[in-house]
Amino acid sequence: MTRTSFNKTSLETSLEAMQGGLGEPVYQSQRIFRSLMDAMARPGTIKPVATDARSPLPMLPLTAAVLATMADADTPVWLDGTMKDIGALNDWLTFHVGAPLVDEPDAATFAVLSGKRDMPALESFAKGGQDYPDRSATLLIQVERLENKPDWSLSGPGIKDTQSLAVSPLSPLFVAQWQENHKLFPRGVDVVFVAPDTIACLPRTTAITLGHPASSDKQDH
Repeated sequence: MTRTSFNKTSLETSLEAMQGGLGEPVYQSQRIFRSLMDAMARPGTIKPVATDARSPLPMLPLTAAVLATMADADTPVWLDGTMKDIGALNDWLTFHVGAPLVDEPDAATFAVLSGKRDMPALESFAKGGQDYPDRSATLLIQVERLENKPDWSLSGPGIKDTQSLAVSPLSPLFVAQWQENHKLFPRGVDVVFVAPDTIACLPRTTAITLGHPASSDKQDH
């Protein structure tokens, strides 16, 4: 009786995990990859990205789609405290992404975290080395809104003059931590902000200044 019940539960769990993956995964992954590369090449540009992924909460479907596009068996993934103990989410990621889940943030190639006040410090994650700066982490930070408002003035490669960006909610410590991360170049983490249907990227080469006059608010087309 116990074995039958266990097997039934395991089968139900497996069937549930199999649901909600990317429809037309090759086409959708290619489209999402192009959007990510464009967003990374044009920091702070808000890119709309559609997906039909249906991952268990609290992971946003778009976050799950980005992971399914970028991560694989050779890229460990770290989940923050709001997600790491959710069995259905772990099962979904195992089936649809195939990346190992790790307990220590500095062991991850990709990390998924909420942008809220208690988010981990950026220095917790792998920053790469001087000889191998590519051995650093990419952070997928889930937020509610991305807006082209002058909360931040971004500058650096890929940006003509400046680029405005507003991200919410986000830890008030993020900007100071990012400024320290920026100083580490060529080392440092990269960030992909993920809202329900948009993304914006911050490569480590991008500098953030708080606010700027509206007259210098320019969109890079």
